[in-house]
Amino acid sequence: MDDDFISSILSGDRRAIAKAISMIENEDSKISNIISEIYPKTGNAFVIGITGPPGTGKSTLINRLIEHYRKLDKKIGVIAIDPSSPITGGSLLGDRLRMSDHNLDPNVYIRSMSSGDKSGGLSRYTRRSLSILDASGLDIIIVESVGSGQSEVDILKITDAVVIVLMPELGDDIQIYKAGLMEVGDIFVVNKSDLDSSDQMYTKLLNASKIKNDKWMPQVVKTNSITGSGIDRLITSLSEREKFLTELSEQSLIHEHRIKNEILDVMLDDFSKSFSKKILNHPDFQNIVDQVLVKKMDPEQAAMILKKRLNYD
Repeated sequence: MDDDFISSILSGDRRAIAKAISMIENEDSKISNIISEIYPKTGNAFVIGITGPPGTGKSTLINRLIEHYRKLDKKIGVIAIDPSSPITGGSLLGDRLRMSDHNLDPNVYIRSMSSGDKSGGLSRYTRRSLSILDASGLDIIIVESVGSGQSEVDILKITDAVVIVLMPELGDDIQIYKAGLMEVGDIFVVNKSDLDSSDQMYTKLLNASKIKNDKWMPQVVKTNSITGSGIDRLITSLSEREKFLTELSEQSLIHEHRIKNEILDVMLDDFSKSFSKKILNHPDFQNIVDQVLVKKMDPEQAAMILKKRLNYD
């Protein structure tokens, strides 16, 4: 790859960044070399993951965060992970539909990406795109993940701070326990704090956060992303989280654990694609499918037969 292109990415050129991320999404064969070249320049951005159930106001909250960070002269990147189309695999929503206020700011880069086939709403594309944005000199990178509220533990693997956005009157104060989000969240936001039951939810979260056995005590913040109320407190909580990670003696161990997870995820992804291709190309596959279609065997029996024929235990 042209050295000028690499230099353009590292200097924060928006066109170069956009092109690199498009290459990632299109699985361009040259992207691996690009990631290798820029990787030594990564590790400087503070990465914030924002997740939670649909309708809790995550995108509006991110708009407010961008406004506040820009007042602090921070350069910001946003990756909005949207649900994938089941037909094309592409993103169903649009980044600038939700955060269009900052389109003309040269120090804000916003990109929507498909969630791919990852249940946690995070794909290999996301990890690689984070590397591009990090190396480009951004101070803050925000990852907004698919708002299922149940399956987003993966966001913990790639971010420095996990912000769980909830709101009253959706039953989310019960869902968080079921989803295990108390174990994932570093900061809990009770958004739409003007609603009557917001104080009750705030108290429940505050009590639940004290149970977490960790050196970092999860913080609970009430906000109203429409009026901007509570955003200053959220910014303070994020700054405290960043300071905590900087001063933490086990920081290198956390980083090592994250690298191990990333290597494992990449290998599992590659193995999955390779093995799926091997199954689909097996000469007996279609015949076995036909037998399942006419009820001569069930899918589990079919899978067992294929495993034996592929010598897979």
